Amino acid sequence: HACRHRSYTIPDRILEKAEAGSFSDLGFLGGIYKGQYFTVASPVILEDGQLLGVVFASTSAKSLTLSSMHTLKLFLLASVTVMAVSFIVLYFVTRRMTRPLTTMARVAQSFGKGDFSQRVKVDRLDEIGQLSLAFNNMADSLSVMESMRRSFIANVSHELKTPMTTIGGFIDGILDGTIPPERQEAYLRIVSSEVKRLSRLVRAMLGIAKIESGEVELNPASIDIHDVICSIIFTFEQRIEEKNLDIRGLDCDKVYIEGDQDLIYQAMYNLVENAVKFTGQGGYLEFSFQPSGNSVCIGVRNSGKGISKEELPRIFDRFYKSDTSRSLDKTGVGLGLHIVRSVINLHGGEIVVRSVENEYCEFLVTLRQPKNSQTRLKKSSNMQ
Repeated sequence: HACRHRSYTIPDRILEKAEAGSFSDLGFLGGIYKGQYFTVASPVILEDGQLLGVVFASTSAKSLTLSSMHTLKLFLLASVTVMAVSFIVLYFVTRRMTRPLTTMARVAQSFGKGDFSQRVKVDRLDEIGQLSLAFNNMADSLSVMESMRRSFIANVSHELKTPMTTIGGFIDGILDGTIPPERQEAYLRIVSSEVKRLSRLVRAMLGIAKIESGEVELNPASIDIHDVICSIIFTFEQRIEEKNLDIRGLDCDKVYIEGDQDLIYQAMYNLVENAVKFTGQGGYLEFSFQPSGNSVCIGVRNSGKGISKEELPRIFDRFYKSDTSRSLDKTGVGLGLHIVRSVINLHGGEIVVRSVENEYCEFLVTLRQPKNSQTRLKKSSNMQ
C-alpha cells in the first residue's frame, strides 16, 4: 500500500501509523517538506473493512502560527475592550453609589463647623437613598437642636443680664452715695425682688435639666388632684380677692390620679398661677374633672384675652412669652409652661391648650388614675 508520487514518497513508518488510526505530526513529514508543517492523517476504510487508502492534510506551521497569533490578538483586543468597558461601567456605578456617601462626609464636616443648612439630595429608593433620607432627618433634628440651643443661651443671657444689671446699678448707687439714704430702702427692695427672680430662674432651669436628663425619680402615689388644686387656690387667695375672680368647678369630692406629689403640685401650681395672672378684673377661673377610661382629664380655664392661633404652637417652648404677657408678667421667665409639659410627659400624660381670643384660655391635662380606684364627682355648693 505504499503511496507513490512523482516527486516524493511518504515513509512506510508514517503510513503504518496512519493506517492504524488517526495520525498527527509537526515536522517535515519524513523529509517531504522543506519547512515545518502540521500534518494530520486518517485511514479510509470501506464497508467490508477493506482499506481504501489514507488521507493526509498539511498546513504550514508558519501560517498556523500566524493564524493563532491573529486569534490571540483578537482575544487580547476583545479582553482589553471588555476590561475597559467593565472599568468604565464600574467607575460610574461606584461613583453613583459613593457620591451620596461623599456628599454626606462633606455635609458632616459642615455640621462640625456649625452650618446645618446643607442636605443630601435623595433621588433613589434603595438602601443608599434610605440612608440619605435618614441623614437629612438627622440634620433637621440637629438644626432644631442648634436653634434651640442658641435661643436658650440668648434667652438665659437676657433673663440673667436684666436683673443683674439692675442689682449692680442700685448697689453701686447706694455705695457711691448717688442714691440718698432716705431712698435706699426702696431700692434695696427692688434688689431683693430681682435676686428672688434670679433664684426662681435658677431653680426652674435646674428642675428642667433634671427632668430632661432623666435624673428625676418618680415616687408615684395616689393623689387627690381636687385637694391639690384647692390648696393652690388658697395660696392665691389675696390676688383672687383683689381681682374679684369667680372660682368655678370645685364643687366635687375627691378626684384621684397617680403621680409624684411634688411634681404634680408644681405643674398644677404653674397652671393656676398663669390663670390668675392673665385673668382680668372680675373674671373667672373654671376647673373641670372628666374621667375617661383609666385616666382623668383635668381642665384649667380662665377668662381673658386668650392666646392667638399664631402663638399656640409655641407657648410650651422655653422662655417663650407672648407680646401680651410681657406687659402683664413682670416676674415670670417663660419657663412655667415648659416645666408643666415636661412633668406631664414624665408621667406619661398629655397636655393640650384651647383658646378663643378675647374669651378664654383652657389647658387640658390627662393623667392616669390609680389602679382599683374610682373617681368620685359629687355636686356641692359653688366655691366663690
